[in-house]
Amino acid sequence: MKKRLFVATGAYSCGKTTTLRHLASTRGHRVHGEAHRRALDELGARTHGHPPDEPFRRIDATEHVCPMCRKREFAARVLETQKAIEAEAQSGDWLERGYLDPVEYYLRTSGEVEYPWPPGEPAFERYALVFLFAVMPELQAPRWGRSREERAAEAERINQRLGALYREAGFEVVDVGPGTVAERAELLARRAQLGGAARRA
Repeated sequence: MKKRLFVATGAYSCGKTTTLRHLASTRGHRVHGEAHRRALDELGARTHGHPPDEPFRRIDATEHVCPMCRKREFAARVLETQKAIEAEAQSGDWLERGYLDPVEYYLRTSGEVEYPWPPGEPAFERYALVFLFAVMPELQAPRWGRSREERAAEAERINQRLGALYREAGFEVVDVGPGTVAERAELLARRAQLGGAARRA
């Protein structure tokens, strides 16, 4: 493990971003935003055309690149962005999602059972700890033609797959249960400190 990097992962709307921002603002931790969002921002208008209050409809236009319409191309882009984020990161930093998050997304949306890694891949950091944020149904909202209940059920399935992927890859996964932002931030800070101390001993 070259750097002591900590990952916060979990399905959408689980409180990861809010908790990491709290860590940054109250404890001074460096936090790196997720690669998926950075890739979307870089592509800009090339991802547009899918109203969030309507069911998904594929767009086949050549200039259109989004996670659902160009699954493999987008996943590869996110993984390259993840490498750049990890290269920027310093020991002790926090990452909003790790490299297995885009893999889970690709497998979920493509129906494939394995990610088509190029020869020699993956080449990512060995994370010190991975924190898996529990689904909080009250944070879910209707989207993409799905009800709050459907979104919450899907989020639970995503968390199960994320937990399995990270554990199968040999990472220690810490479950972050429901709670206030301050409570969750305290858990992250405490476990990260203990984990780092154990690895330095």
